[in-house]
Amino acid sequence: MMVALLGATTLVLVAVAPWVLSAAAGGKNLKSPQKVEVDIIDDNFILRWNRSDESVGNVTFSFDYQKPGMDNWIKLSGCQNITSTKCNFSSLKLNVYEEIKLRIRAEKENTSSWYEVDSFTPFRKAQIGPPEVHLEAEDKAIVIHISPPGTKDSVMWALDGLSFTYSLVIWKNSSGVEERIENIYSRHKIYKLSPETTYCLKVKAALLTSWKIGVYSPVHCIKTTVCILGGRGRWIT
Repeated sequence: MMVALLGATTLVLVAVAPWVLSAAAGGKNLKSPQKVEVDIIDDNFILRWNRSDESVGNVTFSFDYQKPGMDNWIKLSGCQNITSTKCNFSSLKLNVYEEIKLRIRAEKENTSSWYEVDSFTPFRKAQIGPPEVHLEAEDKAIVIHISPPGTKDSVMWALDGLSFTYSLVIWKNSSGVEERIENIYSRHKIYKLSPETTYCLKVKAALLTSWKIGVYSPVHCIKTTVCILGGRGRWIT
């Protein structure tokens, strides 16, 4: 009778042990991540989010995505088993004019429930990044060469490369007094500058048909060359 009782007790302990170990290992329910932000600048797609419980360590995060007409969810490349609260999914081949859905969950020994992000259309959400700027100095002029935002093979602006308009802010480095020049072309020349003087400028692009205005480029400075007689145009003082 005693042997049978011991045997029953042993069986009960074996059955309970896995549950006890799971709880001891921190197997409590994980909370879903919150406040997911989608940042798109040119062809760079970045996701940022907040942890729901900072006290739980060794948690990773994974995203799925879904396109229109799809019933199933697909793992989002570049955003799987992420230990931080940021990931980049720029490598994903998307139709930027087509709506996309995202969802995220936290993972450890178990997983949280999915947190779904509001659906969005990449092109509508995209911001225009800074254009590339190259300067050439003359005695009383600066020639500005502007390349469209994004990469040479940009998908986001593939249909808009010739639709960009540009504006700039220019100032004499010694004074800091700014002048704005609107609606310039990708190659623009500013005349009647002071010779042997350093000027600084920054340029931004816009797509007026889409109501998009970009961010300024980094500041570029260049010194005009020695004076040569002649020249006409506008003065920047």
